[in-house]
Amino acid sequence: MGVSIYYTAERTTLLTEQEQEEVASIIDKYNDNFEHTEDAESFDLYAYDDSESEVILAGATKISSSMDVEDLIYTLGHWLECLTDIRLAVIDADWHVHLDDTDAVWVDDKWQMEE
Repeated sequence: MGVSIYYTAERTTLLTEQEQEEVASIIDKYNDNFEHTEDAESFDLYAYDDSESEVILAGATKISSSMDVEDLIYTLGHWLECLTDIRLAVIDADWHVHLDDTDAVWVDDKWQMEE
């Protein structure tokens, strides 16, 4: 059992080729620098589904509940920093990010968990 971070970005225009490359580069960087590969999934996006016309990015990353508190906080912070970089690279998208049923919100380009 564990918890998952779910993320979705919506906008009326598809990702540009430059945005796709930048997002892939960001994901590679964060996956390569992730310290707990044995305890949590790497960052991943779902395959693009054009039936959901305005969803341009979506995915989920599962985090094991067997981690100690420090590792759990590190992992959560690591993937939310990854999402922050992606969010800054994908302009004009509406984001919905949550840890199971707790929303993550951005204030001045920094994330925080909503109370």
